[in-house]
Amino acid sequence: MRTLTTIGVIAAMTAAYIDQARAQLPREGQRFELAQASRDKTRPGRKPADPMAEKKKLSSTMINMELLTIGDGTALKAREWMEIIGKMDVTVTVRPGRSTEKVEVTEKKGAGKLRTVNVRGILDNGGQLIFTDKTFAQGEVGKLAAWIEELRTYGAQGNPEGRPAWGLTKEQFGVIHTALKKPLDFETRDLELDKVLEKLTLPADVPLRFSTAANRALKNHGSGAVVAQSLKGITQGTALAVILNDQGLAFHPRRLPDGTVELTVIAADESGGAWPVGWPRQQTPPETAPALFDIKTIDLEEEPLDGILEAAAGVIGIPILIDRPALEARRIDLAQVKITHPRKRTTWITALNSFTFKAKAKFEVLIDEAGKPFLWVTPLATPARAQKE
Repeated sequence: MRTLTTIGVIAAMTAAYIDQARAQLPREGQRFELAQASRDKTRPGRKPADPMAEKKKLSSTMINMELLTIGDGTALKAREWMEIIGKMDVTVTVRPGRSTEKVEVTEKKGAGKLRTVNVRGILDNGGQLIFTDKTFAQGEVGKLAAWIEELRTYGAQGNPEGRPAWGLTKEQFGVIHTALKKPLDFETRDLELDKVLEKLTLPADVPLRFSTAANRALKNHGSGAVVAQSLKGITQGTALAVILNDQGLAFHPRRLPDGTVELTVIAADESGGAWPVGWPRQQTPPETAPALFDIKTIDLEEEPLDGILEAAAGVIGIPILIDRPALEARRIDLAQVKITHPRKRTTWITALNSFTFKAKAKFEVLIDEAGKPFLWVTPLATPARAQKE
């Protein structure tokens, strides 16, 4: 058999045939429902977190609203709004505004579970209420009541759904990103999913929880899910996204009504926006992954593509990760794709583009949370992310 490169990768080629196609191994009697058991003190068999139950445990919230008037002719409208808002269990005052004052929504924590949300807005001459990102006309009492209820439930940050960065503050996102950019220091391949999740080093106050739909999807995959890819050295965020993706799952940060944050595991088809497998690079491919452009002698004859990718990752020093569910959905089995490459010198990026194209697949050069590059192999039809070329 001929060698993969002139620098001796035939040994790595041989290792590539070990069980790469399996996404899991069933085991009797095992059911994984809640992760991070050792840290979160939750154990398999417990019910997943119930959003409605969380709302019932909310801290008591007092809302104070201050309406600043501009110009004359607002007295009648002010009395009308004060009567309407007062019925919403909100303390409201109306006074002339000063040029130095700004529209804002702030929050102050009190003793125990108490908190106060202070809302400052403008009452204009037309009778509209103007806040930081909301405006209510006189006939929109229902919309105003819904917004006040949102503040009462979620505090000054409001409902996180549909907001950039999952509705987290800059500080909250920073805590999550810092934890998720730490690289894994252990081998994941052939390790049970729950064991991998328990080994993640996340902040003690950021638990990892499974949604009801995620628990159902995991159960449908069978008991005893096993991690099929080697992710040692990959950051925790990207590794977790890949591990869950292999099981038809995903995750994202979730700000709870009381302001705390958890990582919620969801089914892949649930809404909410998943934490991505890697991030778009900010530099060109040669700047991000220069090893892809090294010229090497490559000589192959009827070698399986999965083995080639694993061996190539070891040679170029760049992880190559596989979007297994997407490939399986299109009936693409990398182990069944045989690659022949006449002995000649070429760059790795040229060779790998050719090899994956034969399988009706492609790869993207992405970066993990620490900014380190990896290749993400997906079907040709997968939309590419916007990146710097």
